This record gives sequence, C-alpha cells and structure tokens, in this order.
Amino acid sequence: MSFAECDIKLQRAEFRVEVKFSVPERGVLGVFGHSGSGKTTLLRCIAGLERNVHGSIELNNEVWLGENCNLPSQQRNVGYVFQDNRLFPHLSVKENLEYGIRRNPHNIDSLDRDYLHELLNIGHLLKRMPSQLSGGETQRVAIGRALLKKPKILLLDEPLSSLDWKRKQEILPFLGKLHEELSIPMLYVSHSLEEVSFLCDHMLVMEQGSIRFKGNIQDSLVTPESPLATAENAAAILDGNVSKQEKEFQISTIHTKNGNAIQVPGILPIGQHVRLRTRASDISLSKKAASDSSILNILEGVITEIIEQQQAHVLLQVNVNQDRLLVRLTNKSYQLLGLDLQQKVFVQIKAVSIRGL
Repeated sequence: MSFAECDIKLQRAEFRVEVKFSVPERGVLGVFGHSGSGKTTLLRCIAGLERNVHGSIELNNEVWLGENCNLPSQQRNVGYVFQDNRLFPHLSVKENLEYGIRRNPHNIDSLDRDYLHELLNIGHLLKRMPSQLSGGETQRVAIGRALLKKPKILLLDEPLSSLDWKRKQEILPFLGKLHEELSIPMLYVSHSLEEVSFLCDHMLVMEQGSIRFKGNIQDSLVTPESPLATAENAAAILDGNVSKQEKEFQISTIHTKNGNAIQVPGILPIGQHVRLRTRASDISLSKKAASDSSILNILEGVITEIIEQQQAHVLLQVNVNQDRLLVRLTNKSYQLLGLDLQQKVFVQIKAVSIRGL
C-alpha cells in the first residue's frame, strides 16, 4: 500500500525538478542518480526546505503541500539524516540524542530509548563526544537522533558517502534492522549501486531532475528500460534463505524464492534471509553443463533479452527459473557460441564472486 503520494515541481534558473511517485507504506524507497540528478533537492522538497515548490505532497491523508497549503519544515514531522551527520560537537552522544527527543511533539519513554540504543548499538557510546566516534558510529548516532523525533518519514541523504566500504559494511546491517523492525517509511538517496542493492525494496532512478525509471529493486537492476541495467557495474540481486551448511568447506547454500540453489563462501545461520548480488561481469555461459569444473554454481537458464550489443561486448538478461540475471560477455564469445534469444544456456557463477548483502 502507498503511504505517501508526491507530485513535485521546482524550477530554478538552470535546473528543474519534476517528479511524481508513491512512497510505499513499508520497505525502503531508494533514490538513485549521479551527482546533479536532483536527488537531494527532492528530499529537501519533501522536508519543506526548498522555496517555491509546487504540486502536492500527501502523507497518510495529511496534506503537506497542496493548492492552498505549504507547511513549513518545522510542521512536517520528518527525520532527516544528512551526508555530514550534523551532530553538535559540544554535546555528548546522550545530549545529541536528547535533542532529538526534545523536538519530538509526542511523549517518549525509556523503553523506546533503550530499544533504539540496542537496535543501533549505541548504548555504550552515550558519554562520548562526537570527536571520539568513528564515522560509522557517528552516523548511527545521527540516525538515532532523527528517529527519536518519532518522525512520520525518514529521509537519508547519502549517509554513507564519506565512509569506505569496510565502514559501510559495519553500518548497513543496522540500516537493514531499521528496515525490518520499524514501520516507518524510508527514502534512501545514494549513487552507490551496492548500497541500494543491499537496502532498498523499491527504486526511483533520477536523471536531470526527472524520474527515468521506477519499480521494485529487481526490476530496476535488470529491466532493459532501466539505466541501471547498462551501468558499468551492472548486477542482479537474488533473495533467499540459508538452507544448508558445509562446515568442512566453509560453504553455505542459499535457496532463492524461486527455488534455485546458490552456494556462497562462509557459514551462515540456517533459515537466515540473505540477499545476494551477482555482477554481470562475473558470470559466464556455456551451451552444455560442465561435468568437471571448479565452478560450484551451474544453473540452467534461457536468454530472454539482449540488453546491449556493442562491438566489444554483449549484455544479456538470462532467466533462471524466474530469477533474472545479467551476463556480460565479449562479443567474440557471443558469436563463437552462436547465442541468440530464447537460447538454452548454462549459467556459471563462481561462489567466491558472489557478494552477500
């Protein structure tokens, strides 16, 4: 179900944002685009931080922007997490969090506070000053402060852009917990495909102030009409649950929603939900199933789309029992194998190339 309906128009001297979309009631809506595409401006419009915005914004039957209404930012109950965290440097972590509570128009009890401390793993940081925190800890505190307002919607504007991938891996699981355990709608702005692949359920792909594509995360990554399908680091994601462990080899087997078995490195808890990311450049194809191969994942599929064909390479969409993958081959390999649409093929994915999200 839809939680919010947005139809936003903003004209600047040399730039225009014009978008129309719905915010789902549950799950994370990703807003992806390169620098200058209008992502941050879109969030600022929702938060009431931009002037001269026209159109409509309605959240759960509450009108924030309309023909005769334009609520100021302080009357829009928004939790906003910026790229630069904006913690008060002269206040401790506890005092920064209490600032969020003071801005909460509703009562909050210790159970809410303690639950959030545990969810974000920030309880042991309360006496520290912002200067004593790592980048990941700082952003977790900033998210906690935004949530203690008990906002109606949480806006995250590239909150991990200043972190390296190791630090991102530390904080993304906490964002995933927010996604799973809190009912608050979230908009997550990023120019990182890995981040949105991990976190988001739905996507808006923006270019030059407009939405080029919108849909669920899987469609956004593999549908030919989506700009993400032809990105240099194009990838598909597979959702599934851990069904088997091989401790002697440190291998786990994931069964996807459509029944495909994928082996990945590491021992994961049986039953755990896992999202896997498979890059188009890490998959190879053959016309016959290999009998002697070091590759653990060999799956039968059918070529359903030729998304891109250039002199040097070909990008294909392959359907493997309803799981859609992207495969990038050299044009030479494509021609030598005599591949074409509706061709039955065997997809070969090295286990070590699959990234669990």
